Amino acid sequence: MQIYRIDHVAQVASDLDAQVGRLEGLFGFRRVRSWDNPGEGVRGARLEIPGSHGQAWEVVAPAGAGSALQTWLDDHGGRPGLHHVGAEVPDLEAARAELESRGIKPADGTGGRWIEASLSPPEHGPGVLFRLRGPGGLDMCGDSADASTEAVEPDGPSSSPHPPPFNGRAALDGSSLGIVALDHVCQAFHDRDELARWYRDLAGFVQVWRTPEDEHPDMADLVLNIPGSAICWEVITSRGEDSFIDKFLERSGPAAHHVTFEVANWDAAMAACERYDTPTFDDEEGVTDGAAWKHTFIHPKHTGGVLVQLFWEERPGVWVRSDKIPPS
Repeated sequence: MQIYRIDHVAQVASDLDAQVGRLEGLFGFRRVRSWDNPGEGVRGARLEIPGSHGQAWEVVAPAGAGSALQTWLDDHGGRPGLHHVGAEVPDLEAARAELESRGIKPADGTGGRWIEASLSPPEHGPGVLFRLRGPGGLDMCGDSADASTEAVEPDGPSSSPHPPPFNGRAALDGSSLGIVALDHVCQAFHDRDELARWYRDLAGFVQVWRTPEDEHPDMADLVLNIPGSAICWEVITSRGEDSFIDKFLERSGPAAHHVTFEVANWDAAMAACERYDTPTFDDEEGVTDGAAWKHTFIHPKHTGGVLVQLFWEERPGVWVRSDKIPPS
């Protein structure tokens, strides 16, 4: 099976307009499409991520009676969160057959336009949910042409000294985080090498970075490139006693742990967090090859259910990530 492009990352929200407003305001995303499809049980919006050409962020919310998204929210205690990663494959039926041969039974999407499955080794329980489509179709989240609605244009710059409300019309006035790219999605797993081999054999993911086994006291990681996509895939695994990753795996299984964005200006990004009353935690900074880097996290309760990591680097590649390949 070949994944040749990541299309989007999708999160579930109970309040679509509030979440879109948060993404337009603090994150500086731009809504490019909206839809309302009670027949498929979903309302949604597609947002453009600055610097991430071809990869988008989608927000979906329940619509109509018996929505599967409402069931998802109920199963998660009403908490919003990351729902799936949308990707394209050259042959949808070939992808289905490959998954079934590995003991994974995909669920069929509406009208057979896409399939949905956890792509992690099934013996370890559900991991990150992927939604796969073949060429020739664009509808993956109920966003068919007849369900499209006109997107609300954001207001112009605000003169108010107070943060604009998260109401779906937040101002794009230069006060956002200044995101320039969606860098990677991170998944927790009990053995990073096992998951890396699985993704390589299943879908051609290529390892480009790994930390030495003893670099961190509580974790080790590696980064995989997804051929054809700017977005990469990080795998983190626990080390030592009382690792935060063990706690995460016990609570959530081998799920997505966080999503990482690059920002253009660190001080401006921190000012945006202050403007939007959004605290950060686990700040770190350092110097590599004479160039500075910094990173921090935003808690899911301030992002609509997704742990977000932000990083800045003075020169490309000095912060350990997808484009830093260690010397052989």
